[in-house]
Amino acid sequence: MDSGLSTAELARRKLIIAAIELFAENGVDSVTLRMINRRAGQKNNSALHYHFGSKLKLIESVDEFIQAHFDAAREAELARLERQAKEGDVALEEVLEAFVDPYVKVISENHWGYSAVRTLARMEFDANEDVQRLLNNSAGRAVKRTAKLMRPLLPHLSARTFRMRHMFIVNSTIRGFADYRNLHVSYLGDLTPKSLRELSRFYISMCSAVLRAPS
Repeated sequence: MDSGLSTAELARRKLIIAAIELFAENGVDSVTLRMINRRAGQKNNSALHYHFGSKLKLIESVDEFIQAHFDAAREAELARLERQAKEGDVALEEVLEAFVDPYVKVISENHWGYSAVRTLARMEFDANEDVQRLLNNSAGRAVKRTAKLMRPLLPHLSARTFRMRHMFIVNSTIRGFADYRNLHVSYLGDLTPKSLRELSRFYISMCSAVLRAPS
């Protein structure tokens, strides 16, 4: 925890991280406010209502917290690629690296990082329309920026095919990093990656192949 946080900010941060851990373990809909309060060590059952007001507002804060870390990890490289694209072409693999590599950074540098990726996966695949709208407004920003960079590089694809393939690689990457700790019991045996970096290289290669495939 950040030692520079005020008492109120620290309590709020503990609730967010408790929610991330529980959402990752149980799914968004199965977690109650009481469970989050208990995990965060809050003796006052009204603490969560005081800081967030409702479960949806808490989910929104969880999403903003996670996406802020991904945005920070991606911003410098995306901004560089956007500047470069104005002067000439960028490489498809460079754009994919800017999208995929932050998963390695978030998981590696934060004790809650893996739970955060699992929470995003839960929110993407299990959540209701309200939560999906939150994701479209937050995670959607990076998706749209990478789409704008990649589209000119794939003129052989129709607009619809490009969008479908782009969403496929986004969803596959999220699910892949969310589930990588279970690869030792995959359908095809032990596929545990040697490192997160190896997993990142795999997804960049896989995503590139999907996007470049003939229409």
